[in-house]
Amino acid sequence: MILLIHISSVYLFAAVSTNSMVKLVRIVACSLSSITYVSSFTIPHHNRRIITSLNAADKDNELHLLTFDLDDTIFPISPVVNDANVAQLNTLQKQFGYVNACNQQIIAASKQIRTELREANTSITYTDLRKLSIKREIERISDIQSSSIDTSIIDYTFNAWLTERHASADRNLYPYTTQGLQTIKEQYPNCIIGAITNGRGNPLDMPSIAKFFDFSTSGEDDDVFPQRKPEKGIYEAALRTYNNLQGTIQEEDSTTTFNWIHVGDDLANDVGASAACGAKAVWFRMDEEEDNEIPMWSTATKEEREKREALDQLAKEHVSASICSLKELPDAIVQVLKI
Repeated sequence: MILLIHISSVYLFAAVSTNSMVKLVRIVACSLSSITYVSSFTIPHHNRRIITSLNAADKDNELHLLTFDLDDTIFPISPVVNDANVAQLNTLQKQFGYVNACNQQIIAASKQIRTELREANTSITYTDLRKLSIKREIERISDIQSSSIDTSIIDYTFNAWLTERHASADRNLYPYTTQGLQTIKEQYPNCIIGAITNGRGNPLDMPSIAKFFDFSTSGEDDDVFPQRKPEKGIYEAALRTYNNLQGTIQEEDSTTTFNWIHVGDDLANDVGASAACGAKAVWFRMDEEEDNEIPMWSTATKEEREKREALDQLAKEHVSASICSLKELPDAIVQVLKI
């Protein structure tokens, strides 16, 4: 028998485990020496996490799922991509002898490929886009025909890029990232924490924060692509992963509020898109003024940027809280759960 005491009310709860069920018994405690059984009910055992309180207010303030964007939320993306691009170039030049390889040319190839894809009304993953860009750079600086290029060179170069991307992200975490995650884990020990990202970043491959995350959903995943943010598909995939990890079906208890908070820097992709799927959105803003500078490695077209700006404005009404540092996130969560 496990006796769970809720300090802020007069209720105690005893959880009695059997082979197939967990019986939860609500008891009123006038004193520890006088206990009266009031009511009891059972729930399927599954792989449920321990229920610490059945008080309605506590259930409303419990955080079930917390998800994060990665780029420019957990770490700044510009220095991370720059470091990864350096590793990519070093691999081509020093390991494979393509001394005239140039990252600017690889970026230009990426933009050209995206133009070709739009004209053909098709799309490819960011992984395939980078690999194809590397391939075109090898074609540009060598006499090798496209069909004769060793694909293992392309794969090796891409893996060098991806490995450094994770290593640099781990080195460049925003201040208070680990402290904020640690506080949240302590305050909400039953909360499942995940990442939802369009790209290839994965916190499970970042040693400093891997222990805090239960899963990562990417726009590159087979059950997501091409439904990247701001489409619903990527968020729905994350919710499926949550249900699989939790081992329960949310609809079983219609009286329980499902509290899901998503944290991200992008108004359209993170705030508006997650809110449309049922999350309460926390907008992460490092600066009070919005940064509209276009990174040199971006392949987004002018039309795509204008569409994004319009979505950003619409998403502002869905901001449940705004923070400038992950140090502020634990307090922001408390406030959002009261909404």
